[in-house]
Amino acid sequence: KTWFQGTADAVRQFAWLFDDAKSKDIEDVLILSGDHLYRMDYMDFVQSHRQRDAGISICCLPIDGSRASDFGLMKIDDTGRVISFSEKPRGADLKAMQVDTTLLGLPKEEAEKKPYIASMGVYIFKKEILLNLLRWRFPTANDFGSEIIPAAAREINVK
Repeated sequence: KTWFQGTADAVRQFAWLFDDAKSKDIEDVLILSGDHLYRMDYMDFVQSHRQRDAGISICCLPIDGSRASDFGLMKIDDTGRVISFSEKPRGADLKAMQVDTTLLGLPKEEAEKKPYIASMGVYIFKKEILLNLLRWRFPTANDFGSEIIPAAAREINVK
């Protein structure tokens, strides 16, 4: 195999691990970027993913406009479902990604300062959805943030 071309490509190259009999009971897959350091308890994230019956969950944080174009940004509806995802937008595309971040629980004053929702590059997928996306829907896609999630958000419950 060649060196990984992105996070999705890395997961795809090792998707065979999920075909093993020992992996049959795995329901969800937590995906982390290999170039980050993490100090986070993921159990709350996993529980939220399951309670909301999401096919894909994205760990996110509200940010201000000065850093927004450095991240994958999402727009959500009033239920928290991702309705649009754009990787590192600029100009008018960046402006179009502004949302009311009081939906995330921010006070109005803070929400006005941080009108963007940025992806942290941490995802949970239902295993069967992940494998379907990687093997059949997007067999040549290399990246979750710029390729798979924006398209999947149109038809899968992404929270």
